[in-house]
Amino acid sequence: MKNRPYILFVAPTAYPICGAEGYVNAKLIKALSEEGFKIDLLSRGISRNVFYPPVWEDDFFFSRVNAKYVIPVDTHYDLKTIIRHVFAFCKTGYIYRGIDWVFPAIKKCEELISENKYDFIYTFDYPSEVVGLYLSKKYTIKWVSVWNDPYMLVKYPIPYGKGVKGKIPFFRKKLIKDIGKIVYKNIFPSSRLRDYMLTYMKNMDEKSCVICPHINLISLNKPNDKKLGNRLDILHSGNLGKERNPFSFCKGFALFLKKYPQARICVTFLGINGLGNSELQPLLDKYKLNDYFKVCPPVSYFDSLELIHKYDICMLIEAPCKEGIFLPSKIADYMQNHKPIWAISPKVGTLNDMYNEHCIDYFSDVESPEHICKTLSIIYEDYIKGKIGLDNIYYEKFSQETIVKTHVKNIVGVC
Repeated sequence: MKNRPYILFVAPTAYPICGAEGYVNAKLIKALSEEGFKIDLLSRGISRNVFYPPVWEDDFFFSRVNAKYVIPVDTHYDLKTIIRHVFAFCKTGYIYRGIDWVFPAIKKCEELISENKYDFIYTFDYPSEVVGLYLSKKYTIKWVSVWNDPYMLVKYPIPYGKGVKGKIPFFRKKLIKDIGKIVYKNIFPSSRLRDYMLTYMKNMDEKSCVICPHINLISLNKPNDKKLGNRLDILHSGNLGKERNPFSFCKGFALFLKKYPQARICVTFLGINGLGNSELQPLLDKYKLNDYFKVCPPVSYFDSLELIHKYDICMLIEAPCKEGIFLPSKIADYMQNHKPIWAISPKVGTLNDMYNEHCIDYFSDVESPEHICKTLSIIYEDYIKGKIGLDNIYYEKFSQETIVKTHVKNIVGVC
């Protein structure tokens, strides 16, 4: 493999892996490094009490990475944090809460740039976009920014944020304009997220945008060899909350039970913390669903994949946004296990697009309990007829081969 680029990856949550965003980034880093991309990874580390992956997870994702550098910062809000924010502003000309890691990160990156000839800088997650912008502008290194979610929490669609019209301060407006001027390529997991961000990311050109879904790693793919038992087992993996509220689902499930009072069915919610359970448990009590539901706390990423493999069908509940612009990372995890997928999502959005493209098996409007009841009735009838999970679909556009080719041909321009 000749002409593979040398990339400086700036990904604060990727190492040690922190949350769903960290795993999305780690999977891409693994795929590109296995393809021969030479990668130096710069991350923030974790200073709060969150889950650290065990060593073998680290070896799995980063064994072929050329070098890893962790620049830890204390996330407690104190005088040192304020001073770092001031230093970050003086260094870059930008300021927002949480930008303080930029100052030590840029210092380390400049040391690495003085020692190595990088072809590209990739950035993932806050506040790496400021690092990429500063370094690309100063050293004329091509900068590739990966946007897995809308930029800036205030710009998230309602009910998460204030939507594209959400107000932002002067320095954030300046940062948006400068990102559009300097960035070489922008990577989005869905066209709807791209189009949403283009409405407010000034100077960002659609020609610079590349659609690249979350990756299905070859080494994590498993055939769906689960045999149907005497009960339909459904899994929802991921937390719930005020935005991703299970109200419509629970009401729709109660309507389903009126049609099928003897239904042999169980729904497991995996990864529910205290906040998620505070939204779910009152609904289970209200609709008398406790005998049909299980609530489980978070587990490690690899344990979650093992659990996914044991279920008949996997579902995902999204927030009732006007338009579903997100591509949830759990969709890729479900696909890796070749599981039938039930999306409960906005009727206009990315997951409904995938349903119409036959990448998702079942779909319900997240705001309609009646539609959820109707879909669940179809699923249950398919289960009774033994039609659940018969196809091991190959999701080509999510495959490791396709994603790597996209980076090679459309982003870094090597062959």
